Amino acid sequence: MKQKITGFHLDGEAHWVAELECGHGQHMRHEPPWMARPWVLTEEGRRSRLGIELECKRCDEAGRAVAEAVREALESAAREAYEEGGLSGLCAEGRWELALDALHTSVLTPAIHRALSRDRKGAAIESARLILRPIRLEDAPSVQRLAGEREVAMNAAGIPHPFEDGMAEAWISSLDARSHVFALCLTGSGEMIGAAGLVEAGEERPRTAELSYWIGRPYWGRGFGTEAAQALVRYGFETLGLESIHANCFSRNPGSRRVLEKAGFRHIGHEEKALHHLGRDEDIERFTLMRPPLAGG
Repeated sequence: MKQKITGFHLDGEAHWVAELECGHGQHMRHEPPWMARPWVLTEEGRRSRLGIELECKRCDEAGRAVAEAVREALESAAREAYEEGGLSGLCAEGRWELALDALHTSVLTPAIHRALSRDRKGAAIESARLILRPIRLEDAPSVQRLAGEREVAMNAAGIPHPFEDGMAEAWISSLDARSHVFALCLTGSGEMIGAAGLVEAGEERPRTAELSYWIGRPYWGRGFGTEAAQALVRYGFETLGLESIHANCFSRNPGSRRVLEKAGFRHIGHEEKALHHLGRDEDIERFTLMRPPLAGG
């Protein structure tokens, strides 16, 4: 499957890797006489390759895995509807019309979305000015530099200050399968400007997730937070199959409130002294967004 080049980065052995729009990468080594790619050694040469399409074997492999995952998800959802949703009893009693009605209400789509999301977890998300790609350990220096500014930490719950060496690596390494966290990168240059993500709730609250984001101080006031939030809302509903997304912001931060409102979130409450952060008790504004109804539904 052909995928466009969106940027480049150096691997641990100082070899250049082309970043593809799907989130995968391909080495672009210059090792004459076996591989002659002198253009990869200069910034101008690498920039000239942006947008060129490469065959991505990992996408082809993922496609086959997705097809198998969808088949398994359908089988699992069908068994659950039959065995646990009451269909088996209705069929045994010969109450076919009620059985068909029950089948119509069985929710198969979220199961399929979840199967797809497991295999698309490495895919990047594109918006007008940003590429949201899965965050990786190599991003730790950028995370520490951008989130390490006190102004950023003061406006984002969970960011420590001072942001000491090793903290970024520990945070990235701690992300689990429920955490869909992306580096926010400028289209074209690939420069990282912040991070955003959705963290799915546990089994006690299935098909819901919390949205969070932060933007580096030099990039404030340019609408990047809104753009990232809107992209993640689409990802949450269309790819992860979520039914709802919730988010919070500090009451003293009207900018974050505007970001959430522009992304479609509805304010549902105010909580005083809900969080102790960097030496002060913070009031919290709570927001939620429900999955929009299907067209014609």
